[in-house]
Amino acid sequence: MEESRDQLSKEEKIQFLNRIVEGEDYFTDYLPVLMDFLDDEEAEVRKLAITGLWDYPRPEMIEVLFDKAENDPEEEVRCTTITTLGRYIHEGMMADYDFDWGAMEEIVREDELPQEDFLRVKEFLLGLYRDQGKTLDERRFAVEALSFLADPEVFEIIVEAHAHPDKKMKMSAIFAMGRNGNVRWEDVILDELYSPVKELQIEAIRAAGEPGFEGAGKDLWRLTYSDDRDVKLEAIWALGQTGWEGGFDRLDELTYFGEDEEIQETAELTLEDWYLYSGALDEYCDEGDWKEFDEDEDW
Repeated sequence: MEESRDQLSKEEKIQFLNRIVEGEDYFTDYLPVLMDFLDDEEAEVRKLAITGLWDYPRPEMIEVLFDKAENDPEEEVRCTTITTLGRYIHEGMMADYDFDWGAMEEIVREDELPQEDFLRVKEFLLGLYRDQGKTLDERRFAVEALSFLADPEVFEIIVEAHAHPDKKMKMSAIFAMGRNGNVRWEDVILDELYSPVKELQIEAIRAAGEPGFEGAGKDLWRLTYSDDRDVKLEAIWALGQTGWEGGFDRLDELTYFGEDEEIQETAELTLEDWYLYSGALDEYCDEGDWKEFDEDEDW
């Protein structure tokens, strides 16, 4: 940045950080820049900087994030930090700490999050959830951050969160079920698809689509006929993600005969997901087709 941070207005900082967070520059290391805004006087600026740290799950940042999650004066910033700590849970879930890589271990694991760092983030988030002195939002975002893990302890807190009387905690539990993707949640999500509470219903529709629960296909198909526009749009997206065989005709129909342009465009985009998740492309394209496709396309 040619100008120092202090010379920028709040709006300029937000615009600058949004370009980083929403951009597609995968080659520039923005970590030093993001670090420069972590203690900005404006909460919205701090929040954006912490959001950007999702792309930098580095061990040296863990203590920084712990401090922000515990001590930032604004709850919204603390909650954003808790969400960002979920990236470390994702990294730990993707790692294979028990596999013996032998002589290749140093090379293969060069960018892998060390197990001890993963475990301390996990324990920190579990502690946040269990701390009744924390706000409801802090606790529920801890549930969401942990939900990448197929872990009995995580399963237990998702069940507890779903049984909570507060709607927001229930929403986070349903979100966590979708992110977790374990088949144990399928029946719960199917039930919530017909929740009389719209926010829970919407969250359940998304949760059915994210892990591609094919068993939810028929219910989502029904919901694409909903009179509620929000429910209808979410159901269209989720139906494509399930790859359910019966979904194609409905999505294809909506691309031509949807009530308006947004629904038609949503259905058209969702058909791309349907082709991917249904395996239809694999069946349609044999080895010769793929070869011809690769030769024709300009990559």
